[in-house]
Amino acid sequence: MSLRIGPVDGAEDLESLRARLDAVDADLLDAVRERLEICLRIGEHKRVNGVAMMQPHRIAAVQGRAARYAEEHGIEPTFLRGLYDTIIAETCRLEDEWIASGGTGTGTGTGAGAGQRRAS
Repeated sequence: MSLRIGPVDGAEDLESLRARLDAVDADLLDAVRERLEICLRIGEHKRVNGVAMMQPHRIAAVQGRAARYAEEHGIEPTFLRGLYDTIIAETCRLEDEWIASGGTGTGTGTGAGAGQRRAS
């Protein structure tokens, strides 16, 4: 399977296509926010229960799932890898801030381990 657009539909004008794109973008942004919130909840669980924050096997699992998705859907794997690298880096920044604040969310994010890669 690969990316496909099918035949151009004369009924679809540029504005309607852009409106559809805007709706997809809104869903994408909501999904990213929700993912970050879930990761913070996982980080809080780890903090409270003394679980190591660094979880390299999770990074591998997430990246592997993205690579399979890319292959199945005709998307460049390096694109999805870069996307997940960015998402994981932001997750780490937020988790570091959360930990530095003692779970209040007011930390600076510059504590030990800031910027290290780990997946929740």
